[in-house]
This record gives sequence, C-alpha cells and structure tokens, in this order.
Amino acid sequence: MKKLLLKSLAIIILITFYSCEEENAPIFVAQPDVNGIIFTNSFASNYLISEATKENIGDRLIWESADFGVTTNVTYEIQGSIDPTFSTFTIIGTTNENNFPVTISNFLDFAKELGLDADPSTTDSAGLANNVGQFFVRIKANVGTTDNLTTYSEFETINITWLEDTPTNTCNSLYVLGEGITDIGWNFPGIELTCDTNVLKAKARLGNANFRFFTTVGDWDSGLDYNYFENEGYTIDANLENAGDNFSFIGTPGIYTITIDDANKTIQLEASSSLWAVGDAVPGGWSFSGDTVEFIENTPDIWSASIQLNNNIFRFFQTFGTYDTNNNFQYYIDQGFTIDSNFESDGGPDANFNFIGTAGTYNLTINAVEKTITLN
Repeated sequence: MKKLLLKSLAIIILITFYSCEEENAPIFVAQPDVNGIIFTNSFASNYLISEATKENIGDRLIWESADFGVTTNVTYEIQGSIDPTFSTFTIIGTTNENNFPVTISNFLDFAKELGLDADPSTTDSAGLANNVGQFFVRIKANVGTTDNLTTYSEFETINITWLEDTPTNTCNSLYVLGEGITDIGWNFPGIELTCDTNVLKAKARLGNANFRFFTTVGDWDSGLDYNYFENEGYTIDANLENAGDNFSFIGTPGIYTITIDDANKTIQLEASSSLWAVGDAVPGGWSFSGDTVEFIENTPDIWSASIQLNNNIFRFFQTFGTYDTNNNFQYYIDQGFTIDSNFESDGGPDANFNFIGTAGTYNLTINAVEKTITLN
C-alpha cells in the first residue's frame, strides 16, 4: 500500500511539472514588417503594348518576401492605379509567392482608363499623340487573409506606349508625264507617284510647260487633268494653273517634290533643297559664309559639288545658317548608304565625317537613289 501511494505521488508531480513547462513556453506573435516590401526586378523605361500582344506577359514583378517576424502564410495583393496616391486602384491579382506576371492585357486596361488609344488620328488636349501614358503598381502584404497586419511596397511607375495602327494604303499609284516634266516629256511610263497612307509623292524636274497625271501606264484615256482635281475639291498649288486638259507649271524651273494628299485634298509642290558642307575639312570651316560649299540637287535625289578636302572633320546641313539639321556620317550609315573608303566616322558623339584620303579637290556626290556617297 505504501509503494502504491509513492507511485501515485510521483505521477502527480510529473504531471504538474509538464503543465508548468507548457504554461511557461514562449509564444511567437507576428509583427508588422517595418522595412516594407522592395521590388527586385528591373523595370523597362517604356513598355510597348497592343491588342495583338495582349496575351503576352508585359513584365514579371518580383519582390523580397515580407518579414513579419514569424513563419506564417503571407498573402500578396498586386495593385495598379493611374493615380500615384492609390486613392482608387485595381487589384491585378493575388498570390502567396513573391512574384507575379502582369500581362499586356493588364497594361491595356490601364491605357484605356487613361483614355489612350491606337488611333493615329487622335490627339490629347495638348495636340500630341494620344498613345503615351503611365500607371503605377505596388504590392500589399498581409498575414493570412486578414488585414490585421499589412505592409506595402513603394510604387513603381510603368510607362506605356500603345502602338498606333498603321493605316493601309487606300490609293493607287499615279504616273505624271508631259513637256512640263522635262526629263520625261510625253513618254510613258512617266514618273510614278507612289502611295503611302493616302498620300502620293514623287520628285520631278519641272519646266514651264504642261503635264498631266495618268492612272494607267500606256492608257491616254486614263488622264486626270487640272479640271478633274478642281471639281473634286482639291486645293492646288499656286505654281500650277489650269491648262484645259493639263496642268501648267508657272513657277521657277527646278526639281520639286509633287505631293497629292487624297485625305486633305491638296496638291502641293516643294522645291528641292541644297545641302551644305561645314567643318574643319572643308572651305569656310564651321561657319556659314560665302566660302561654304553648296551641294545642289541637279538630278532628283542626287546632290553633288566640287569641293576641296583636307584631313579633318565635317558634316552636311540641310539649311544654310542652321546647325540643327546635321546629316552626319552616322545618319547616312543608318539610311543604308555605302560611303567612299576615304571617309570614316570621327568616333565622337557628333559622328562627323572624317576625311582620311589625300588632300585635294574632288567631285563629291550623294546619291540617294543608289544610296552611295562617292568621290571622283
């Protein structure tokens, strides 16, 4: 009996001991993440968006996991807004991971909320293209699914450009010929005016004589004369007069760009412009003066001049006395020109021509038809 009492007493003591241990065990309580959430992905300076790519991922947002001081389930909410204060916002999605893919479709939703579109004919209140804007994203984190403990990231700015629709050509080529087109005369096929988004263009040498447009090569009955365009409501350049079945050019003879704008119903002539060589390698140096060499467009899209060159740098300008229209070495490379081996880029930020040949006088030709720059 005594042994039984001792055993019972021992059991009671053990139970009491373990109960005390459990009561004194530490309790871990989640605390707010004072450091917030930090994005770790790199953001593009601009995102191109379109309906055609709306199923694509625009970017994958990645962030450091929120630290609430304990191991616990964390719910992340990806928020977007066109207002950086997030007074109103859209929930893009939720996740328990620390990354989330944002689609182009999401980008388009904010673009539409901003009033952007892909229509090249629309503009904003300042008259600028209505396809550029920005919205903002941030991450909200909370423990579990409640808002008891919540922390946010700083917002990031998403710059977007909605690719504008490219209008399809809605006009057919025209062909111009006549005595007034001095390099062609009354000979088919004449010079073709090609169409680009309702605008027909071609360069031609004009003289003081008559000419006419035709819709079909070799078909004299397909002619479109001054009366036709006048009756259709076109505003016609003052250098052109009605000559019955033809146009008559009364301006200064030379090379002109002929533009027929079917959308705005205009026919315009723009006289050829020269190019000017300026720099240490050419006469006149970096100043525009009487010594500055002028490259004249004697043939459509071909400029040439005799010029003295020494081993130094220069570039071309499109307007005499104006330095902001520089046609430098890189410009012609970007346009696909083959450039004479006596020239190279100077390697500087201005990408000037550097003449490395034998100093002397040359005939320099810029041929935009064949895309060449040659010395002879």
